[in-house]
Amino acid sequence: MTILVTGATGFIGRHLVERLITTGAHVKALVRPAAQAAWLDALGAEIVRGDIGDADAVERAADKCRVVFHLAATTESAGLLSRRDVQVANIQGAENVTRAALRADIERLVFCSSVAVYGRIARHRLIDETTETDPDSPYGESKVLGEQVVLSARQRHSLPVVVARISTVWGPGTTSWLGLFQSIAAGHFRLIGKGTNYHHIADVSDVVEGLLLCGAVNGVEGRTYNLAGSESVQLKRLVEMIGEEVGTAGFPANLPAAPLHVYRALDRMAVALIGRKLPRADRLALFIGDRTFDISRARQELGYVPRIVVKDTIHRMAEWFRTQGHLPRLG
Repeated sequence: MTILVTGATGFIGRHLVERLITTGAHVKALVRPAAQAAWLDALGAEIVRGDIGDADAVERAADKCRVVFHLAATTESAGLLSRRDVQVANIQGAENVTRAALRADIERLVFCSSVAVYGRIARHRLIDETTETDPDSPYGESKVLGEQVVLSARQRHSLPVVVARISTVWGPGTTSWLGLFQSIAAGHFRLIGKGTNYHHIADVSDVVEGLLLCGAVNGVEGRTYNLAGSESVQLKRLVEMIGEEVGTAGFPANLPAAPLHVYRALDRMAVALIGRKLPRADRLALFIGDRTFDISRARQELGYVPRIVVKDTIHRMAEWFRTQGHLPRLG
């Protein structure tokens, strides 16, 4: 079977390509012209050079494919891109992939969305797929609109699409949370607030298995699924587990949360007025608000069973940081 992966050089995309190749699939990877992709070639993937915004390149990549996993997306890049920049890139990408999938008469399109579509959620609320979308970032807004593109094509043209709303993903291969690990390892980290809010982190290996199920299970076309990890943990416990992994015991006194709430309010104003997020606003959001997702629909309809607990994910990621020279070896 020939399968197309867009965003193949990204964190999740890399792991997905590797896993697909172990199944014997012929993987085509849509890769930007300037992107480094020698490792993809070494794995045996077929590299198709082109941008997700180039309709002809996407159509060429999707030709003769049975399944398409669409992961390619643009984020705000710490406020460097405007709402318009992000939405044009991501919505155009969704439209191009949808058009190419219809022309190629594929068997399944897996549209990789994000829990960012839900925005800020009240404390202690479990978020399922029926929760109203209320994004608070240009990226989240673009994912809502992208979902509308593919689901509209489902209604109008019977596009066999499944939407996967992916939670925060950790694991070997990402440096997105390296600063947190390094700060804790150096003893510089400070909790803001009490740290009693919950976070739902997924291991990249579990997410990849969930995506494979989205692409293979029969009778789920048109459905949307939350893909999150096996457990949610309080922030203070998350920090403790990282400390245990990197050999740091105990932390200084917590900082007050009030200034952070002010900064987050200013961030909301910036997004509303100029379509840009303030620097580090998303990272600071780690300290406030619960992010707990109900994955029972994916369990029941897909057979999705995340198996890697957060402590093991932290170990896997820390070990990768050490192999890359980002964290010192213990002992």
